[in-house]
Amino acid sequence: VDRGVEMKYQFEQCLKRGKIVRISIDEELIRKELRGAEEDLNSAKHSLAERDMKWAIIQGYYAQFHSIRALVFAKGYREKSHACLRYALEALYIDEKHLPSSILDDFTFAMHTREGADYGCVYSEHDAEDVVKSAGDILDRVKAVLG
Repeated sequence: VDRGVEMKYQFEQCLKRGKIVRISIDEELIRKELRGAEEDLNSAKHSLAERDMKWAIIQGYYAQFHSIRALVFAKGYREKSHACLRYALEALYIDEKHLPSSILDDFTFAMHTREGADYGCVYSEHDAEDVVKSAGDILDRVKAVLG
């Protein structure tokens, strides 16, 4: 199955189940998400410097989460699950060629890494550095897309 078709289907399923809803576009809401992303990114960098890898991963993931949430809000949608946020990113930005698929790969990696750190206490310095670096990259890309 073509990945794009699969993601479009997943996005539509999220809409159908009420896990993604239509909202009016609110510039202040978008700015609030971007501020949250910046704060989480700064916290993640601080945690990395303090050698607290678990928190660096969690904060780095949330920096990515809030960046991507700003994008989804900008298209007039709001997600109600982390998985559906991922499907919205793919359907609205990756499939439409507004962002490279590497952004989705980074977010997916961060999502799984955060779950491992949060629920399984499984994490590494390398993974923490990777998640925090990609959080900065994603925030920069999101700001560029949103102008």
